Amino acid sequence: MLFKLIAKLPLPLLYTLSGPIYFVIYHLVRYRRDIVREHLSSAFPSSSEKEINRLEQRYYRNLADVTIEVVKGMAISEAEFEARVTHKNYDLVKGLIDQGKSFLLLSSHSGNWEWLQLAMGLQLPVLVESIYKPLHSKTMDRVFYAMRTRFGARLVNAADLMGEVVKNRKKQRAYAILADQKPRGSGRCHYTRFLNRDTRFFVGPEKIAQFAKLPIIYVRMTRVKRGYYEIEYQLLAEPPYEKNKDSYPITELYARAVESHILQHPDSWLWSNRRWRVRNP
Repeated sequence: MLFKLIAKLPLPLLYTLSGPIYFVIYHLVRYRRDIVREHLSSAFPSSSEKEINRLEQRYYRNLADVTIEVVKGMAISEAEFEARVTHKNYDLVKGLIDQGKSFLLLSSHSGNWEWLQLAMGLQLPVLVESIYKPLHSKTMDRVFYAMRTRFGARLVNAADLMGEVVKNRKKQRAYAILADQKPRGSGRCHYTRFLNRDTRFFVGPEKIAQFAKLPIIYVRMTRVKRGYYEIEYQLLAEPPYEKNKDSYPITELYARAVESHILQHPDSWLWSNRRWRVRNP
């Protein structure tokens, strides 16, 4: 209830809270600063300590802004949202929709990934099924579920994705996945060099695209200025696919696309995620 009341305030007014949020998470709580510093230092080994520190601060300021924008997403109107999020190369997606094809949308935790979810549901004239993992807190899970589905998108538990694809093979769908975080469990993965580190990537999207013969669109979300974003669509791969159980070329293309975007906009990616955490057996 409190979130919804705050969300009704104008976004420029809400941004006045961004500074205090930054001060708390960066200076007082020091939220995962050791993790962020380690990740940035590894990704940019030629950068000086001063440059890493400057990038680190820019990241936390951006994170504070995204926090404000996520709250605003609970009450923002369709008209205001459309004015703040524009689409580039949309004809690529429209062409697939006009042909009656289903497709896979792959993106990353760059820009404002929560607004990206809203944009897909609002802009695309086809049912968007976004893959998600329920939050540990049931209360927060309900809050985010309501926000993420405001503009028509549907959430599908990651564990149910394959069953959903099989069930809807004769229906037109857009499946949206953020696949840049660390895969869970010990299942099959793609190993590559990513941001100067040996990295595992989830191969589920590639296997699903092969199974259902889905074109794959990479979606870049870039902050144009405070409170405004541009979404760009890029064809990553399309059928027919060659199946090879020991090679994942599409996942490799995805890793390169994500890395390129991060290097162009390094303060906008989710560096505080424990992407390279290694657990004991």
